Parts: sequence; structure tokens; C-alpha cells
Amino acid sequence: MGDLYLAISSIDEDRIVAPLETAICVLTHQYLDSPTNVKIHLVVQEDESRQSHVSFKKSGMVFDLLRDIPPPASYCLTPVFNLEDGISCVAGLCSVLRQIIKHADEQWKHLLGFREACLVACAEVSMWTKFCEVDIVAAAKEVIADWPANRTSLPLQLARLEAHLSQPIRVHNVGKFKDQSHKYAEGPLFLVTDLILAVPVYVIMEKLQLWTEGKIALTAKWALVILDEHGFRSHVAQLEFERCELHRSWDLPAVVRSSLYKRDPTRYKPRHKIFTQQSDIESSMEIVSGVVAVEYEDPFGCHVELPPDIPLPDVPDKRLDRKIQQLSNLAKSTLKVSKANDLIVDFCSGSGHLGFIIAHALPSCSVVLLDNKEKSLDRARERREELGLNNVYIVQANLDYFVGKFQVGVSLHACGVASDLVIQKCLQSKASLVVCPCCYGGIQTNHVIQYPQSPEYKECGLTERGYIVLGHCADQAGTEQGERGMKLVDTDRCLLAKSQGYCVSLAKLIPHSCTTRNNLIVAVI
Repeated sequence: MGDLYLAISSIDEDRIVAPLETAICVLTHQYLDSPTNVKIHLVVQEDESRQSHVSFKKSGMVFDLLRDIPPPASYCLTPVFNLEDGISCVAGLCSVLRQIIKHADEQWKHLLGFREACLVACAEVSMWTKFCEVDIVAAAKEVIADWPANRTSLPLQLARLEAHLSQPIRVHNVGKFKDQSHKYAEGPLFLVTDLILAVPVYVIMEKLQLWTEGKIALTAKWALVILDEHGFRSHVAQLEFERCELHRSWDLPAVVRSSLYKRDPTRYKPRHKIFTQQSDIESSMEIVSGVVAVEYEDPFGCHVELPPDIPLPDVPDKRLDRKIQQLSNLAKSTLKVSKANDLIVDFCSGSGHLGFIIAHALPSCSVVLLDNKEKSLDRARERREELGLNNVYIVQANLDYFVGKFQVGVSLHACGVASDLVIQKCLQSKASLVVCPCCYGGIQTNHVIQYPQSPEYKECGLTERGYIVLGHCADQAGTEQGERGMKLVDTDRCLLAKSQGYCVSLAKLIPHSCTTRNNLIVAVI
């Protein structure tokens, strides 16, 4: 039995008003013949964006109303799915729908696709998952809430879907399919992606009366297949929202004619890549030369003694010693900053090597293993049972879906931007942090972090492009210039924490040779 927690804004005798994500989950659950081993819990939550909500029929639904969500689901934004083990949860629309299908009758497993890999990649790394989970849903919400009467342009995300459907399919063994056009969203097979997309697309098409709009003929054709051939119309027809009264002439936004698949060679544009020259590195280093760099200290908590029987990491023998050295450094720092009953989050935890050591050493604390990779956390569940650690929760979610209150955040070798997202999450929660960054060259422009981050680096005139150059320089592992690049990037991170009232330590892991990515940032509020 799994527990599905969904947010609503109101409920009466006949109808429920809720965010679109809740409606997608409910309608999909009903389409799958309402599997009895998925228990639905509705939670009334205040939401400033209620004008973008939809209503749907309450009749036929089996659910209960809750005031509070239990952990670990309470640590995440809804929709969220607590697994039957009571210590694991899954957050994020696509991952939650995958769980609903896994708990449904065997006849629906085909919706997960080849090797059950449909939408298994998280929205942080997959353009396709992000489109299904975030982009098209946000577009539908915008249309519901306020689509100006004088607006003549169709939603951008509808244009992206139309372009996607116009491209050849990209599937396993594509050569065996004579027709390589998109009958369905991912090609020749009806999958969970079709159900997810059908709801926001239906909302947009109905609201703006677009079913006969020639500029999105492929989208309309696809939607009608899902609604009529696969019987989804009776479910989406429950949705109530205001429709536009008049037809109008629409413009289709210009978009790149490529698919939305995670790997599409037509999107590879070498000329758009940043290629770093030595002169670029020297220029960036000169710009920040006036900023006093944070100097290395002994690792914070290096004199703390770990228990002699710490859980050994599950890695090949040739990596074991170096991995233990890495983990021990971060575990000692974590023990130093933690107090009894703290909630400690191991961000980007993988299968939990660091988190399990901390949980073993601090039995009075609770530890959350947070990662977005399903397979890694499957292994973490196995190891938790093997180790008999009852103070560990396991959360499959993107970083931005985690909203729990915690006291300490830790991370070992979160790649590129992920290290900065971890630091940001800790600073926002006023939590202490223990972070060993990785993949400095993976730092790139994104919609969450603006580089540089610290007041000092901004004031000296370093641009985002110049900062990314420092990241590329830092990836020259084992060289003097690479070491300097690492120190400069991590100085920016340390100064950011200092500007928010933290006491900060920058150190090298002991021994330095345990990894080339051996900087350790500890910040205590």
C-alpha cells in the first residue's frame, strides 16, 4: 500500500478545487481503474496561485482529508508518494505518476515503456522530463489564470510540443518501425507521458478553443488520439475552468524545430559552447585579484573520533581506502556541527555512503538521504535494512522539491551547479553546511543561481562568463593553476555564506591525495 498526498485549495459536497498537478494525479489514478493499493490523502493548503487551479468531481473518489502530512512526505512539495516501507517517499509529478503505475494492475505496466525507463530521468537533467513536469503545466496554469483578451500569440510551450511532434521518433530499435512519425508523444507507443501531457494540453486547447487551429494540427491530432482512442476524454471532461467565448486568429511563437528528447543531435551546436583560452583564465584571475581569498585551515572537526565500526561504503576494493578517507573527513565535520535531535540532510546522497556513517555515529539524530536517482535509492533502501539503521529516511526528489526544516546539510561531490544548489538550500534554511564540491567545470548558467554569488566578486566586476572560466580552470585537476581555480571558486562560495552571517572554514581533505576534488567548505550559523 502506497500513500499519495495531494494538495487542494477547497472542497464541497460535489467538487474539489486543486492545483493542476493534483488533477493530473487524480485523473491518471482514475484512468488506471483506481488501484486500491494507492491510498489518496487530500491536504487543504493555502495557495496564493488559486486563480490557476481547476475543479473536478468528487464523486467516485475514495480519499481522506488530512491536516498534516507525516514524514518523510512532509519534507517535500506535493504531489508526494510515501512508499509502503514507511521511510521512503517520492516527490515530483513524473516520479509520482510512475509510482502510481507501479502500484496499479499489471496490465498498465506498459505505460512505463522499454525497461520501465519512461520519465525515469529527473527534470534537472532531462529536457523532456522538465517539459512534461514543469513547462507545459506552467503554461496551462498561465492560460487558466489570466490569458489577456488582446493576446494573439499561442503559448510558447504549445509551439515547442508542435515542433517536437513534427520530428522523427527516437526510440530503441527505431529501425523496426515503418512509420517513424509521432503518433504518441514519445513515438509509436502509448506511455505515461501521453497521460501527463494530455491534461494541460486539453486545458489549453479547451480554454482557447484551439481544436481546429491549423498551426498546431499535430498537437490536436495527438490529443484526440489520447482522448478518444484511449478513452481519456471522460476523465478530463470532469475539469471545470472558464473558457474563452470567441475564436480568434493566433500566431505561433517561433521555436527551434527540434525534438524535446534528452539527447537530440540536432541540438548540438559546438559554436554555442564556451571554449576557455589561457588568456580568459588570466583575465578572470586578474579581475578577482583584489579580493582577499579565504585561506585554507585544518579541516573543521578533524580531531573528532569516529566510531570504530562505521558502515563501509559499497564500492570496489581498489576505491575503498580513498572513499573511506573522503567520507571520514565530512563525517567528522558533521559530528562537530550537529546537536542531538537534529535533522541532517545528505544532499545528492547516491546510495547513502555518507548518510549511513552519520546516522550510525549520531543515533539521536535523523538523517535524510536525498537524491533524484531511483536506482541509487533502491540500493540505499537495501543497505538501510542490512545496517539496521532506523533513523534514516529516503527521499527521491529534485533539490527544489525538498522543503523540510533541517539543521545540517551535507554533500560529497555534488556535480557542478548542484553544489551551489545545496549551499543555497542550507543558507535559505539557516542550516549549517558541510560541502565538498565537484565538477567545477560543470558550473553553468541556470535559472536558480546567478554567478558570481558573493558581494565581493560582484563588486570587483567579474561577469558570469568570467566566473564560468574560473570553473573550467578549476577542472585542470592536479595542476597549480587548477588548484588556484578551485580556491577562487570556493572563495566565492565562502564569502557568500559569510555575507549571510555564517562562520566559514575552507580546508583540504586529509590526506589531499584521497581525491583531486578535495576542498571542504564548512559553514556554521
